[in-house]
Amino acid sequence: MIYNEVAVMVAAPAREQNVFLIINRQMIPLEKRVIRIGRQLDNDIVFHEEFISRLHAEIHYEGGKYVLYNNSGTGGTFVNSAPVDSCILNSGDLISFCSIQAMFVNNNARLTVKAMGTTQNLNPLRPV
Repeated sequence: MIYNEVAVMVAAPAREQNVFLIINRQMIPLEKRVIRIGRQLDNDIVFHEEFISRLHAEIHYEGGKYVLYNNSGTGGTFVNSAPVDSCILNSGDLISFCSIQAMFVNNNARLTVKAMGTTQNLNPLRPV
């Protein structure tokens, strides 16, 4: 049984894309402020599965963060195995739309540079 058949309606990136979903080995860029996900054909990401709602979920870019909103009344949306109504997404989060799995990836250069500066020596007696 094929689960993860996905139709993607998002336009090809005009620049290097740093934020995307990985679904069934496909990298789907998140280029719009609101990405609509569901069974309805005018969504940005379309799943052809009965258990997915017409407008199952949305991902909004708000205040420099990506926020997932669950619009599903029945099947549910989960992040890292926990049910959510809304959730700020972090790179590496595993999202489940019913039984369809996706990974949120944010390779934002600003976050990478910030993370590089946080490593410190664990042994205070030994110089770095």
